[in-house]
Formats: sequence, structure tokens, C-alpha cells
Amino acid sequence: QLSLGEGAKARIFALNTAATYGRVELEVSLAADADFELYAANIGTDISTNEIVTNVRHIGERGRSRQVIRSVLNGKAVGSYLGKVEVARGAQQTDGEQSVKAMLLDRGATANAKPELEIFADDVKCAHGATVGELDRNQLFYAAARGLDPVSARALLLEGFVAGLWDEIEGDDQGIAELAREALHKVAA
Repeated sequence: QLSLGEGAKARIFALNTAATYGRVELEVSLAADADFELYAANIGTDISTNEIVTNVRHIGERGRSRQVIRSVLNGKAVGSYLGKVEVARGAQQTDGEQSVKAMLLDRGATANAKPELEIFADDVKCAHGATVGELDRNQLFYAAARGLDPVSARALLLEGFVAGLWDEIEGDDQGIAELAREALHKVAA
């Protein structure tokens, strides 16, 4: 649980790579002029179940929230995102956004996405979207034509799919990016 006071800012980076079951759950409330960002990834292999669940409540005016979620799943892995953005009465000029994308590497993998908006104010800018896809065969062919073996080509494309999540990390703390890179190479194999 996280409660952001007036003008407060929080940015969270999360990586869910649990081998069997992993869940990241956040409940966030935003007072006036508060700013919240979540950048998270589910990287699931074999029979893992990886979940990200959020409930972001805009209570004050001019709050801003961004949730960017990426999932990469192989085998029979299940990756889920259930996210709700609530805008209270009087939380005018709220700006909330959810972006959810999943990449399925095998036919047995499953991605569940349920971005949700509940808005009780009339002067807001809120949006959500979700997509599920697979690696582009033309891009894989292009990478192979440049000398990459199939596993390295898949890993490179998956890194591109997820790597943007970590762009906002300030300073030298790129440990999460390295952990994600390692997990993606395992998923690509």
C-alpha cells in the first residue's frame, strides 16, 4: 500500500520472474498533484503463473498515473495483469494511463489483461489499452540473416520489447535491467 500526499511522486520498477507463482500487488492513492508511475514485467516460463494486480485511486485534483506492463511467456506459463484506476468525484484534471502488452512464445502460454477505469469526475484524461502478440517472423528472419542463432535472435527481440521499461531508472542502478535480460534469455531458449 502506498499513499502519496499532495505533490508527492513515486516511481516503481517491478520484475516478476517467479518459477511457480509470483504476485505483485499494489494499492496506491494519490492526493492533489501527486504523480505515480509503475513499470513492470512478468516473465513466465514452463508452468509459472505470474500476476500483477493494481488499484490506483485518484482522490485529489490534477493527479497523474502511468502503468506500463509487459509480459513474455513461454511453455504453459500464465501472465496476468488486473489493474484498476479509480477517479473520485472532485478529482478533476486527473491524467491516468495504462499500457499492457504481452508476447506469447508458445501456443500453450496464456496472457490475461484487464485494465479498468472507474471515473466519477468529468474533467479527466484517462486511457487504457491491451495487446497480445507473438514474435514477428520477418524480424526473426532478418536477425538470422545477420548471423544470429535462433535463440539469440529471439532474446534480442524480447529485450527490445521489455527494455523500454527500465529507461526511466536514474543513475547507475540498472540491476533490474540485467535480471530481466537474463530471464529473457532463459525464456527465449
